[in-house]
Amino acid sequence: MVMYLPAPPQVYGLDHTTQNILDQAWQQWAAKLPRNIERLIYLDGKNKLKDLRISIPPELLDDLNVVSGWAEKAVTEPANRTIWEGMLDEDGNPDPFDLRHLLYRNRYAVEFPQGVRASMTYSCAFQSVTPGDVLSGEPEVLIMHHSAMWATGLWNARLRELSAGLLVGAVDVLGAPTEIMLLTPFETLVCRKMAGGWILADRIKNPLGRCGLELMPLAPDLDRPFGRARVDRRVMSIVDRVVRAGSRLDVHSEAFSALKLFLLGADESAFTDEQGRTIPLWSYYMSRMNTLGVNEEGELPKIEKISAESPEPHIATLRQLASEFSGHTGVPLGSLGIAQDNPESADAKNVAREDIMFMVKQQHTVYGHAKRRTFENAIMIRDRLTEPPREIADLELLWRRPDHASDAALADAGMKQVTAAELQGTETGMRMIGMSEARIRQAVAEKRRMAAGTVLDRLTADGALAEGEEVAGEAALRDAQIVKAQLDALGVGVRAGADPTEVAEKVGLAGIKMTGAVPVSLRMPQDEANDLEEK
Repeated sequence: MVMYLPAPPQVYGLDHTTQNILDQAWQQWAAKLPRNIERLIYLDGKNKLKDLRISIPPELLDDLNVVSGWAEKAVTEPANRTIWEGMLDEDGNPDPFDLRHLLYRNRYAVEFPQGVRASMTYSCAFQSVTPGDVLSGEPEVLIMHHSAMWATGLWNARLRELSAGLLVGAVDVLGAPTEIMLLTPFETLVCRKMAGGWILADRIKNPLGRCGLELMPLAPDLDRPFGRARVDRRVMSIVDRVVRAGSRLDVHSEAFSALKLFLLGADESAFTDEQGRTIPLWSYYMSRMNTLGVNEEGELPKIEKISAESPEPHIATLRQLASEFSGHTGVPLGSLGIAQDNPESADAKNVAREDIMFMVKQQHTVYGHAKRRTFENAIMIRDRLTEPPREIADLELLWRRPDHASDAALADAGMKQVTAAELQGTETGMRMIGMSEARIRQAVAEKRRMAAGTVLDRLTADGALAEGEEVAGEAALRDAQIVKAQLDALGVGVRAGADPTEVAEKVGLAGIKMTGAVPVSLRMPQDEANDLEEK
């Protein structure tokens, strides 16, 4: 890929301070782009053979096409084990902030794994949250994932967050950006390249008061807050050596695939036809019957056979490189296509993957922090809040176990814990035995239907009543349903910001006593909140 990256664009319409922020973000992105392109080349198996000009004939260099997929294995092994399954609040509600529809509109379940893969490839990825253009079909809140190939951010070490972000929206045929988006704590700036230069095309107010770009690093530390890539220099070096070893093995196989003979003491006439033309050697090899006469000395020619060399040294080299790669990345030898005399057992593979599984568990915390802040940003934009809800800090994110244990093993281990804690039939117990959230919701709904049928059976157990007589249980059930509908309508009105007393009168609950508490999606004055806490 050929890329032409000019100096940071001077955008007409930006003030001096904002232009400086753009310059810093642009220079950081441009400095990292060549290495990120190289990582992508190795990930796709498009890296070229780096010949040492010793053992491979120059005539064959252009014809050899040895490809290694080990770099991709270094990424997919942990990425496929980083699976987000949902969230729970302290009361066990799987969607306490009504985010399910919003995440569905943004294809979050589809794009988050792609963000994880990009994070492990380039060392980091990003999640952006901005107001959506509803008129053009976008959701009210737009959540997008970006790889480090086309995004970057400026890290604030004191706040431990990004102070600004840069997103590349479009490029020309040379790979140079033609549209960029600069995210700052108070506004989002869209800049486009026109015939006469760069201009500020749009200015969108940022209601968050902080940068709407969240960092998803892999294995960050104090010196490298943007993390470390799985496709690092050591992985690329090993892959280069694997490609060379595979190329040598191919050359060896071609060189010794045809029988190599030395014919001693033969006369040249044995290889010419009656017209004196030389017989092609391949035709001589493939003839069913060949004859040779005696030479001038009256002796019969002798044939010497050259034995083929064993390819084992090349295969041993590949095994050694696989062991080195496995030790660095945690990918088992069996996953690298290395066959052994004693195949690895499932337990042995899990032991080999211990480093990967430990890293994935750590990434649950790292990605979980970015995910919570992304949800905060989405809720603030959707509900027009000036501060994120405090309750989201207590939100528990659910992740699948990275060891990919079998359903039988999960159920067996979970059942022992459920029995010890006396949690049979509860949603917590269902999660402990490995049931998915969808299966849990189905089971809970089924139990409710069965319970309702049991109540109805009890009410009719004494037989049919006289015609026109109302069953007391049915009347009580009907009254309860009416009250539930009234309370649901009251909740909708309160969450919409209407006055609770007026809403109560409208839905037929006049005189109901209010506690003064408000939903987490609304904000109340600080003094009123303190008075409520004192009550």
